Amino acid sequence: MKKQLIAILGAGNMATALAHHLAHQGHQVKMYCIEPEVAKDINEKHCNRKYLDNIKLDRKVSASPDIKACVTDAEIIIMAVPSFAVAEVIKKARPYLKKNAIISSISKGFDPITLDPIIMTEIAELPKEYRQRVCMLGGPAIAGEMAAGSPTAFVIAGQDKKARETLVKIFHNKTVKAAPSEDLLGVGMASALKNIYAIAMGMCDGLKYSTNAKALLVTLATKEMREILKKRGAHGRTATSLAGLGDLLVTGFSPHGRNRHYGELLIGARTNDPKKLGIRTVEGISAADCGIKLIRKLRVKAPLLEAIYKGIHQKKSFEAPFVKYLENLTLPVV
Repeated sequence: MKKQLIAILGAGNMATALAHHLAHQGHQVKMYCIEPEVAKDINEKHCNRKYLDNIKLDRKVSASPDIKACVTDAEIIIMAVPSFAVAEVIKKARPYLKKNAIISSISKGFDPITLDPIIMTEIAELPKEYRQRVCMLGGPAIAGEMAAGSPTAFVIAGQDKKARETLVKIFHNKTVKAAPSEDLLGVGMASALKNIYAIAMGMCDGLKYSTNAKALLVTLATKEMREILKKRGAHGRTATSLAGLGDLLVTGFSPHGRNRHYGELLIGARTNDPKKLGIRTVEGISAADCGIKLIRKLRVKAPLLEAIYKGIHQKKSFEAPFVKYLENLTLPVV
């Protein structure tokens, strides 16, 4: 496959891991970075010590605070910023998009107004001629593990077959695999929903529950995700795909998962503020706020999601609704 000029909008841990991987595939990668010290590290030291230490970046990777310089002439653009920053970054990039560029995203979350996955907001913010080619990357991918060469897999969802197949090809190598999907809505929803359930899996760790409990949670969470996706018009099977079950497993079991870690730290804590607990971003909090509105709007029963939402918004004993939910749980006949 011919080598591409790729713009990655963001310079956090996943953005850096993607840049590292794609540059090793021979592609030129420009990263949009608003932190001067991080950009300097990338350009001069060929590393990102703040977000992905111990990974030496290829010289094909560069960083700039000038979004025009990053996006102009790029054939593929990958959004890799927190969900709350997506709309602003797209607006900045929009005037410089190359004709026929493929826009893709790994940003996970819900739009707080529409309750749609953030990928739908990204599509709405783009000129009409780009919307059909938008793709979403989902799946069980811890940035540091992927950058270190551990086998990793993504699902790449999009409505345009050529666009998603192009992305599958540029990501695929001996250690990184990618599966195409038509369910853009479902992959976006599952990617956001799993962050909510990962908080409960962290609560299990904080409460010193065994893997029995976490396995039970995975089963219950997957069932709830499937029902929510189906009611919203997405494919129910996406809940058990790489973007749903796969991502939930890695987020809920890995020591690096921020949502899991947040849930663990809540046990016995005096605050539910992630910054006071020493965590930069916990996407599952805003996802829970949107998720509770969504299930009420869709009239879907999701008692585990409700228990998590209630817990993270209490003033103390944040685990209490979750513990009560498990104590009163009755399983259906199978």
